[in-house]
Amino acid sequence: MFFRSLKRSSRSLTAALLMAGSIAASASATEVSSPWPGGAEVAVVLTYDDALDSHLDVAIPQLNEHKLPGTFYLSGARPSIRMRLHEWRRAAQSGHELGNHMLYHPCRKSVANRSWVKPWQDLDKYTLEQFIDEVQATNSMLEAIDGQQQRTFAYPCGDMVAGGQDVVPELKKLVPAARLFSADGQHHPDDRDFYRVASFDGAEKSADELIAVVEAARQNNSLVGFMFHGVGGDYITVSEEDHQALLAHLAAHPGRYWVATMREAVAHLKKEQLRQNR
Repeated sequence: MFFRSLKRSSRSLTAALLMAGSIAASASATEVSSPWPGGAEVAVVLTYDDALDSHLDVAIPQLNEHKLPGTFYLSGARPSIRMRLHEWRRAAQSGHELGNHMLYHPCRKSVANRSWVKPWQDLDKYTLEQFIDEVQATNSMLEAIDGQQQRTFAYPCGDMVAGGQDVVPELKKLVPAARLFSADGQHHPDDRDFYRVASFDGAEKSADELIAVVEAARQNNSLVGFMFHGVGGDYITVSEEDHQALLAHLAAHPGRYWVATMREAVAHLKKEQLRQNR
C-alpha cells in the first residue's frame, strides 16, 4: 500500500513538473514570439495630419512631456510651415517624424462632401506625373527642414488615385510606407503591404474609446495607428484632455506598449520579416 501511494505521488509530482515546464515553455514562447522590441505586446503609432498650429501648441508639448514620439504628416503649403519653420525643425530634432502629406493636400472633388476642394487641388484632374512631382517636391522640402532622406507618406483624404491612375506603384519608389485609415486601425505584423498601413480616426473620441482601440490591438499583437487632426483646437478635433489621457496611459506601461514613429515601426517590421525568411 505504501509503495503504491509513493508511486502515485511520484506520478503526480512528475505530471505537475511536466505541466509547470509546459506552462513555462509556453510563456517563453509567447515572449519570444512578440514581434515588437523588448517583448512589447503592441506597437502604437501616433500620427497627426496637415501641419496645424495645435500640433505645435498642444500635441508636441504633450508628447514631449511623456517622452513619446509622433509622426506629423506635413502639407508644405500650410501657413504653419512658413510661420513656424524653426518649431518643426525642433520637433524633428526631438525625435518626431516629419512625414509627407504633399504640398497642396490634393483630394478627389468627385467624392461626396468634397465641395471644399478647390479646382487646383482636385486630384481627379491631376496626372500621375503631377502627383509624383508633388510628392518629390515635398520630400525635398522636408529634407531641408530635418535632414532626413527617408520618411513615410499619408494619402490626403485617403485617396490613392490621381487622374484615374493608381499612385501606389510609383509611390513605392519614393517612400518606404504609406498610411490609410480603417475602422480598427490595426496592421497585422505578417501583413507585407506597407502602402496601406491602417490608422484609427481619433477625432471626437473619448480617452476611454482611444484606449479601447489600443487594448483591442494588444490582443492581436498588432501595430495600431492613430490619425489625429486638431488637438484641442483647429478642426476634426480630439480634446486636449482626451489626447493627454491616452498618452499618459501609454507612457505608464512602457513594457506593454512600444510607441514609435511610422518610419521606425515599418523599418522594424521589415527587418523582422526578413529575419523570419532566412
